[in-house]
Amino acid sequence: MKRNVFGLCALIAVCSMLTACNGSSDNAESKDIQVEKVAEPADNASTVDIRNNAEKESKEAKNADSTDAGTAASSTEESKYDVFTDASNAEVEAFAKRVIDAVNAKDWNTVGDMIQYPIGSKDDNNLCNNKEEFIAYVNNTGFNEEEMTALASWDITDLWANWQGACINSGSIWFRDVDTEKKEFKIVSLFDLREAGGEITD
Repeated sequence: MKRNVFGLCALIAVCSMLTACNGSSDNAESKDIQVEKVAEPADNASTVDIRNNAEKESKEAKNADSTDAGTAASSTEESKYDVFTDASNAEVEAFAKRVIDAVNAKDWNTVGDMIQYPIGSKDDNNLCNNKEEFIAYVNNTGFNEEEMTALASWDITDLWANWQGACINSGSIWFRDVDTEKKEFKIVSLFDLREAGGEITD
């Protein structure tokens, strides 16, 4: 009987030990799982870093492409009038606008300062050798009113150029840079006043 009790106690002790061992093993596994779970955010952080770096590189590549495209557009923009000048589009168009504004306002004093003399011809009886002669010609003879009216509705986007210079309103006015180093533009043809001895006749 005592042996049976002793054996039963021993069995209970062994079972208890096994249960304890299994419990600690489960706890160890549980701890391992917890450690892995704790480590996961670090992996996620790495993934986020990689993703952020990829996005950053993508943005940089897009910016580089955009800059290249902008440079190409800028180069095209700068060469719009290179058939007759090294000046920028802005410089050419700014002069065209000054000419148009002055002519539309009939500010002949300002227009007179923009002309390359002599202009006109003896054959057409409209030769102007200087600003004073130009102003006298305009006051005495004037310009065709139809051409003046057409010029009033002309838009700067219609400005075009060839080797002779820039053309306003289908040839009503021509100008070009007479000093390429200074990029100094002058009117070389204005309505019926054509470039004296020059190439522009239409």
